[in-house]
Amino acid sequence: MSAAFECVIGLEVHVQLRTRTKLFSTADVGYGDEPNHHVSPVCLALPGALPVLNGRAVELAVRAALATGCKVHAHSVFARKHYFYPDLPKAYQISQYEEPLATGGQLTIDAGHGERRIGITRIHMEEDAGKSLHAPGDPETQIDLNRSGVPLVEIVSEPDLRSAEEAGAYLRTLRQLVRWVGASDADMEKGHFRCDANVSIRPRGETTLGTRTEIKNLNSFRNVDAAIRAEIDRQAAVIDAGGSVVQATMGYDADADRTFLMRTKENADDYRYFPDPDLIPLVLAESRIEEIRAALPELPAPRQARFEKEHGLSSEDAHTLVASRALADWYEAAARAHGQGQSVANWVLRDVLAALKERDAEPEAIRLEAGQFAALLRPADDGRVTARSARSLLPELLFEGGDPEQVVRERGLEAVSDSGALEALVEEALAANPKAVASHAAGDAKSLNFLMGQVMRRSAGKADPVAVRELLARRLLGPKE
Repeated sequence: MSAAFECVIGLEVHVQLRTRTKLFSTADVGYGDEPNHHVSPVCLALPGALPVLNGRAVELAVRAALATGCKVHAHSVFARKHYFYPDLPKAYQISQYEEPLATGGQLTIDAGHGERRIGITRIHMEEDAGKSLHAPGDPETQIDLNRSGVPLVEIVSEPDLRSAEEAGAYLRTLRQLVRWVGASDADMEKGHFRCDANVSIRPRGETTLGTRTEIKNLNSFRNVDAAIRAEIDRQAAVIDAGGSVVQATMGYDADADRTFLMRTKENADDYRYFPDPDLIPLVLAESRIEEIRAALPELPAPRQARFEKEHGLSSEDAHTLVASRALADWYEAAARAHGQGQSVANWVLRDVLAALKERDAEPEAIRLEAGQFAALLRPADDGRVTARSARSLLPELLFEGGDPEQVVRERGLEAVSDSGALEALVEEALAANPKAVASHAAGDAKSLNFLMGQVMRRSAGKADPVAVRELLARRLLGPKE
């Protein structure tokens, strides 16, 4: 896109709430099961079946709204949004329109160029639709209604984003928040967190919005980034050729890396919204809203600031630790049990995250209690166990749990620190490697590291490395070293 233009992006994010049952029925919420195994008369739109609001879904929606700084309204209204599609048995979706649950929030993001505040226009509750299935070679469309009626909130941003990078930063921040407060698992692979991107471009310096298009059903950060870039390029090419952008709904073809027309864009009038006559307005007492607010955990931003202040962590390290509430809770409990927050953070950031990455696991998969993690680090700190031994045990203990001190004793992993035993190992290494000894005498300082490695190998990694280095230096250089 030419530097003469800037892009304007607003995101509509559908977040599946973490409930056991659907928004208006007692049918279970499930994923990956056989089609049409989680349905009810309400999901099927059978005559006479009436919706009953799920109170747990309301609580989780309020949590999400409060976490994003929105004003939760005491009075909101469910409306019918009409459109005709095979996976929508009622021919309308129950949503909220003129009177949504919450409005006026914001998220602070950092896309690498400093912090920016992105406005949130509204958060409203709605039910999900079903799913159309198309088997290879089968001309017919099959319908799975397991997802029909699953509770969602739609979180609509202001058109404040100015790049695909900022859109990605916004989505990651929002996903972190809804997971942090327990409103949603936000598993993108399972469709718990889906995004529609509204994209337009305009001459730089203009304040009037250009004609926007909406890219539907983006379900990964990579696709959001790529789709926005592709649509910006498409719109710029249209304008450069002397044409005009037409308001439309677009899809994204990841294989071809291009957006394509799905349909000309509907307006709100096309959906014929009106209040659902089967549902009374949702009325929330201020005391109930404040009760939900009081139950919220400390949010990521203030917790990061506290980690920096209380444990002396860098902003970058603290930011990494609060990427997941489960990781932040586990780290803090371990730091409290150990007493040295920076030392614990070093182990978590280096070794624990590496072990999680190796297993492709989330912090929730950790089975080692935080206090037991601290118990593993203490002997490594005071030399009773070498750092190498502690690191070799860590992946197993992380995912299986156990008593580190007991495992160390049973496997004979206590550090060799007895001076007589260490001196014997040093003498063996020196005798077996005369070339390295001669090289060191000739001024090759690296030979000391080689000899140290030989001693550690002979001790199966159990020798105290600090003591080994001191003994080698004394033998090779004499008392002055």
